[in-house]
Amino acid sequence: MSTADGMPGRPLAGVRVVDLSKILAGPYATMSLADLGADVIKVEHPEGGDPTRQWGPPFRGPDSTYYLAANRGKRSVTLDLKSPQGQEAAHRLIADADVVVQNFRPGSALHETFHPERLTETYPRLIVLRISAFGDTGPLRDEPGYDMVAQAAAGLMSLTGEPDGPPVKAGYAMGDLGAALFGIIGVLSALVERDRTGRGQTVTTSLYESQLALHINWATGFFATGRTPRRLGSGHPSLVPYQAYPAADGHFVIAVGNDGLWQRLCALLGRHELADDLRFRTNQDRVVHRDELNAELEATLRGGTVEHWCTTLKSGGIPVTPIRTLDEVYASPHTDALGIVQEVDHPAAGPLEQVGFPVNYSGNRPRVRTAPPALGQHNHEIFSGLGYSDQQIQELTGTDATGGS
Repeated sequence: MSTADGMPGRPLAGVRVVDLSKILAGPYATMSLADLGADVIKVEHPEGGDPTRQWGPPFRGPDSTYYLAANRGKRSVTLDLKSPQGQEAAHRLIADADVVVQNFRPGSALHETFHPERLTETYPRLIVLRISAFGDTGPLRDEPGYDMVAQAAAGLMSLTGEPDGPPVKAGYAMGDLGAALFGIIGVLSALVERDRTGRGQTVTTSLYESQLALHINWATGFFATGRTPRRLGSGHPSLVPYQAYPAADGHFVIAVGNDGLWQRLCALLGRHELADDLRFRTNQDRVVHRDELNAELEATLRGGTVEHWCTTLKSGGIPVTPIRTLDEVYASPHTDALGIVQEVDHPAAGPLEQVGFPVNYSGNRPRVRTAPPALGQHNHEIFSGLGYSDQQIQELTGTDATGGS
């Protein structure tokens, strides 16, 4: 898929985004829009910028790898949004934008200054994406929240971990990233609607709401039974066997999604009697007798290595895999074949590897275009284009006329 600028895989070329957000949810959403071709201007405070620049170690150059993971493809400018001059400059940016993303705390001065409804009244074609911790209504609306707070408050931690162990957060920042992904969907659908109506709108989501949406079968099971789900470790609430199992030298995953696969698994394990056992004949039976079945399987599987069982079961069409660590994942020929890891040159950090956008367009994956920006790197480029003189840029941004701090 080519766009008007001639670059493949850039469906959002020509869309301008002003990013007033920080930390992860908003920046990940805007980075994804940049991956898709949008021109994203990241507005940061002159003193330190996005707090994640210092969320380390590890660091590459002056910035943390956390910041570098969620801000590629953007242009950075510095403004004090609490000052009248900073607010006036921000409005000049917004006047030329298609999308604004903000995650100011409800009730804060900055939220009121850049209130979504006020912005869309002033700029009728503007789409404002607002991401909050708990949503803009309800008793928790004014509560601050990071990803782990959302995971705890919205139930994810109650579902994660071993049955007899403590609650555990997900390894990924599922609160932040879930909100980012739903925010992206909101922006893209609002752009489509604007093409039809000519008007923008406010799009809101939250870390809390995104977690509820991702409960899926856990929620519907609770609605149907009224029973609070329990932690199952790597197990599945509705399928057995469908989890990690111990081998002689480590763990691997077996995923049996139907009774035909179950019969085949029993044959490959040499445990034909399990297939005929009335406790395990159907998936429903196996879910009811989960603990007894897992005890039988573990007794057999501990007698072979991970490689042995994965080779044996894969030969019979059973979905199975070792549990790979990140060094193994990124050394995998399959990862390499996908071309999802891309390299971009960073002026301070040198060659910087990035995990690219996970969608292809007619076989073309969007390329990582530019490295995550240095703080205020594009002050002169952007503000001179808005009519500011070198002296005004220096006073406005706290940098010299060329954009350096």
